[in-house]
Amino acid sequence: MADTVGFGIIGAGRVAQELAADLGGVEGARLVAVTSRTGVSAERVAARAGGARVHPNVEALLADPEVDVVYVATPHHLHAAQANAALRAGKAVLCEKPFTLDGAQAREVVETARRAQVFCMEAMWMRFIPAVQRAVELVNAGAIGEPMILHADFGVPTGGPTDSRFYDPRQGGGALLDRGVYAVSLATMLFGRPTDVTATAAISEQGVDTHLGAVLRFDDRLAVMSCSLDALTANTAVVGGTEGTITLHAPFFCTNRVSVHRFRVAAPVDTTNEATARSRRELLERARASRAGQFARRFARPVVNRLRRRDERFPLRGHGYGYEVAEVIACLRAGRPESPRMPLDDTILVMDVLDHIRDEVGAP
Repeated sequence: MADTVGFGIIGAGRVAQELAADLGGVEGARLVAVTSRTGVSAERVAARAGGARVHPNVEALLADPEVDVVYVATPHHLHAAQANAALRAGKAVLCEKPFTLDGAQAREVVETARRAQVFCMEAMWMRFIPAVQRAVELVNAGAIGEPMILHADFGVPTGGPTDSRFYDPRQGGGALLDRGVYAVSLATMLFGRPTDVTATAAISEQGVDTHLGAVLRFDDRLAVMSCSLDALTANTAVVGGTEGTITLHAPFFCTNRVSVHRFRVAAPVDTTNEATARSRRELLERARASRAGQFARRFARPVVNRLRRRDERFPLRGHGYGYEVAEVIACLRAGRPESPRMPLDDTILVMDVLDHIRDEVGAP
């Protein structure tokens, strides 16, 4: 294919603006065209990107021969129709999360892409953020022993009117689809397909989930997640294992810092032997001043634990959207119809879990 890959953007909201800005920092990427519901916002994005074309509608953008990839960045309820239209026009698709409104729509888009043999990927940028990839790498390498539980939350007050898309069920509003999707994607990325899902939520007068909590069980592992449209939460993710924890600092889905807390665990001692009992008492005395030692004495009396912390930092380039753009370009140049790091089957799995959670809480 050509040395430069032309991107066309449908939508001109904040995320679209930030991805457009990041395109300039990705080798081989170029913003060619923009279209949106309001021409003024599209013109603003195009001007900031150095003069990309502004098309009056989606059809005109899809007919642009210089557009190789269509980035769908519109409200959730428009994703399926616009992604399908782009794929049928022979354009590769990068579609914002949530990929669609539900699993049925996701399967329809995936079937369209596979039938047409055209590249398609969910824009789950979290999976391409270097710090997130490092955290998953550490978990898989056994850095904290056997991973057993994930705690993740995403809550930020929207600060907007209650008639905005966030609170409109027809537009796919609600905390789960807009924010909880990150925790679900991370949980399935780490643990696979859940065997059981339990959830509860506060439902607004408009009929969307404003706060939601869910527990996903993966045989003997758990993922505990929460999300909110109205409350500010820690916005972190912590993976707990048999030998320590890995923390993805806020905001966990585009973090630039990972902390590894590891316990070095001694084997249980034979306290009937006076020498070993005395040695154990001495170790506990030395550890008494440390918080880790206090924790060990209170909760793990048969062992002596020492908690070691290591921080790893990964400064983000731009707003952080360039990593997923680079993946799209790499896949197109390699002739791959799907990304091995964000395969379409993973996207369908996430949508199925979201469907299950919404069924549990009675959200539309």
